[in-house]
Amino acid sequence: MILFAFAGNMDVEEFAKTVPSAKKIDIAKLPGYTFIFNKTADDQSSKANIAPSNDDAVWGVLIELNDNEKGNFYNGETWSIDFKLEAVNCIATNNKVYAAHAFVAQPHAVNTHLLPYDWYQQKVISLAKKAGLPDEYITKISTMPVKIDPDDGRRQRRLKNS
Repeated sequence: MILFAFAGNMDVEEFAKTVPSAKKIDIAKLPGYTFIFNKTADDQSSKANIAPSNDDAVWGVLIELNDNEKGNFYNGETWSIDFKLEAVNCIATNNKVYAAHAFVAQPHAVNTHLLPYDWYQQKVISLAKKAGLPDEYITKISTMPVKIDPDDGRRQRRLKNS
């Protein structure tokens, strides 16, 4: 299986702690989608998601993993009921097209009125830089609106780790 990771899972080393077979293939572009912060989180903020778009593309990391490890990170009967693994076609930097799967939030888990916390946006930006995503794409994410986490202790811990 190939996963197109566009947020927290872009950290392949961290992802491999849950999915030992995870190996980075390349960075890639997913045309026909846009990156958005609209997945409802338990902490009254939003998390990363992708949504269909006629004129945009999402950048991320292609990760190859063993099919038998899918249950290590995706179980439709738990928290992952908020997500669907959707089949997508991505274009790697060498212009090779990969059939992959990407997490897409289900309609019941989307809220367009919540903003992400600043520390979460910084985490996504840091992972995008580490992955080598294009500068203009990273700039686009950095200009998206955010809010300050009212839990200052959590905010300071998260900013320190991003």
